[in-house]
Amino acid sequence: MSCNSNLFAHDEAVVQQVASIQPYTRAEIQTALQSMQQHMNQKIEAWGKTLTQNDFERTWRGRELTKAKRQEVCGIYQSVVNDMYNAAYINRGRLSIAGQKLLQDRNAFIQSLGFKDNRIDTQMGFYCRLR
Repeated sequence: MSCNSNLFAHDEAVVQQVASIQPYTRAEIQTALQSMQQHMNQKIEAWGKTLTQNDFERTWRGRELTKAKRQEVCGIYQSVVNDMYNAAYINRGRLSIAGQKLLQDRNAFIQSLGFKDNRIDTQMGFYCRLR
């Protein structure tokens, strides 16, 4: 019998823990979005410091990043979005029902971060498509 009572005690503790989970506040969401933006900017700035003349090519539009370097930039943006999605998924218990539904549609989640049509203007003459 003591084995069963321990099992029930564990279940009760889990129920109490789940009941104590509070939904995200607007301030927490704003802080997370600002953190994401800052993290993205820091990664892009650090990447930019590594550029050399060989990372650019001449085109009819002028001097542009090579295709490989453009892909690196898009990879940075994608990794930050992936981190945000994973954090939201791990903490989905704190999300509203609408927030939990966003996790079921990754495109909707990306758009909820402010990326219209899952595209981000890099401000370097090209766009990245986020998945």
